[in-house]
Amino acid sequence: MKPRFWICLILMALLASCAHGGGKPALTFNAAVPEGWKEIPTDDAMMFMTKEGGYKQFVLIRERPLSEPFQFTKKTMNPGMMPEAAAEVVVNEILADSNVRNFSVTENTPARIAGYSGFRLAFVYTDADGFVFKTLYYGFIKGDTFYNIRYAATQEDYFQKDLKTFEKVFDSFKLVAAK
Repeated sequence: MKPRFWICLILMALLASCAHGGGKPALTFNAAVPEGWKEIPTDDAMMFMTKEGGYKQFVLIRERPLSEPFQFTKKTMNPGMMPEAAAEVVVNEILADSNVRNFSVTENTPARIAGYSGFRLAFVYTDADGFVFKTLYYGFIKGDTFYNIRYAATQEDYFQKDLKTFEKVFDSFKLVAAK
């Protein structure tokens, strides 16, 4: 390939990076990655960690602006929304995802997350590839941001095995000043 091609390719990549904001947004939270687990880099405002791969178990921690509509329902949240109403938005979003099958909520209760009032959902679903996942999903609103912490694992194999590890991640979660 000609050097001119590579120069053009590098310039296009730099322009795309600048247009996207220069990479991953600064997170306003942190959490400990458990020993033996690895954090998988993303370009979004989230932490994704796993021990043996996303089809075994994962923890996903995400922050999203309240004004950002959800992908499938296009619903948004607002700063004054009660935790029960926020949980309902999340459930409706999951129900609207055509890749989720056999969705069943087994728990929907109030919860404290890093000192904030929120909700805890427990549910089971089958993904489009036939994998059955058991999930704990915590969420809360702080200011103009919705935070969620999700632990999912294949129900039969990994959920109980890594539940205590997830609890340590959950306990380590805290909000920090924007970087």
